Amino acid sequence: MIAEIKLGLCNPQEPIYLYVKKGELSGESYLWYNYDINNKMTIPVQQKELTGYLSDIKLTTK
Repeated sequence: MIAEIKLGLCNPQEPIYLYVKKGELSGESYLWYNYDINNKMTIPVQQKELTGYLSDIKLTTK
């Protein structure tokens, strides 16, 4: 069996910065969050799994 590879063109994706910290908001727990630097607030991400392709990953402690 030969798998067909489809290629295409698109604009580069914007990077997504995810942070890890177990937290709770309005009774809902979350593990991942984004940070809005302009409003200095965390935005919980309710999804628990990462999917897709990683082109770069950096782990830092804050």
